[in-house]
Amino acid sequence: MDPQDTPTRATVLFVDDEERVVNLLRMIFRTQYEVLVATSGAQALELLRAHRIDVLVSDQRMPGMTGIELLAQARELSPHTIRLLLTGYTDLAAIVGSVNEGEVFRFLNKPWDHHEIQTTLAAAVAAAHSSRAAFLESARAAEPAASAPAPAEPSTPDILLIDDNPRDLASMEEVARQSYTTHTATSMTEALQILSHHDVGVIVTEARVGEEDTEGFLRVLKQQYPAITTVMLTRSGDADLVIRLINRAQIFRFATKPLRKSVFVLALSAAMKEHMRYRQQPNLLNRLQVEPVVEPDNPSLVNSIAQSVGRWADRFPLLSGKKR
Repeated sequence: MDPQDTPTRATVLFVDDEERVVNLLRMIFRTQYEVLVATSGAQALELLRAHRIDVLVSDQRMPGMTGIELLAQARELSPHTIRLLLTGYTDLAAIVGSVNEGEVFRFLNKPWDHHEIQTTLAAAVAAAHSSRAAFLESARAAEPAASAPAPAEPSTPDILLIDDNPRDLASMEEVARQSYTTHTATSMTEALQILSHHDVGVIVTEARVGEEDTEGFLRVLKQQYPAITTVMLTRSGDADLVIRLINRAQIFRFATKPLRKSVFVLALSAAMKEHMRYRQQPNLLNRLQVEPVVEPDNPSLVNSIAQSVGRWADRFPLLSGKKR
């Protein structure tokens, strides 16, 4: 479908092998959206080819094609479609796969909370519209006047590695510095110092550094400066933690320790490419909405991050979460 072909209402596709589930979802949302349903991955792909789908919500456990497999194919077939995974169990491999292969926007628990699914779908629809708008803007910008000089190649930002394990940190640095300017930190305090003095595009971090859980740090950082892309390299096998980090901090990639060089290189390359995409198309940042922090647990952390990234946000005002 042509991205410019905009229907009057957003179109949402629900996929679940249980007909009663998709029929219930259709009944709930039919007054708000154009609702399509499918009971298999193959049927969903046919609908994606035939219609402009704004949001795809898929169950994970389905015969023939899992939700991860569907989201991965949907990502290639319809890149502007925002993808959500509906799951009733916590299989870490499935969760990580949906992040790395399908770039899932959010996870929804099954059975779902009515308010949560309403709110999440609204955010997903807004993100889909922003993605399409950015695509059209980029397409127009790609047709400059014949006499216009070619734009200069943007410089590559730095990579920040955060880990309190010296051996792991050294292994990551050895790989990353072959292609990027890198900085290392063993605490959140050190990380904030680096962010205040260097143009960082990608952060690689453990789930827990010292006595600190990085979830809060990453969540606030994503709100303050959403263009920074995060790779989680961890020994943690906590599927619930992974889900929280996606929903609350929009982690871009996950990799498990011990470090596998080939996997790490691909993750860094994909993350930097994603960051540069945001620099070139700031409208895409609306895809990175995270769950709002109504009452932050650590107000001083919010202030520290805002101050640290403020210098660089001033240089790239369209990339600042507060100014876009």
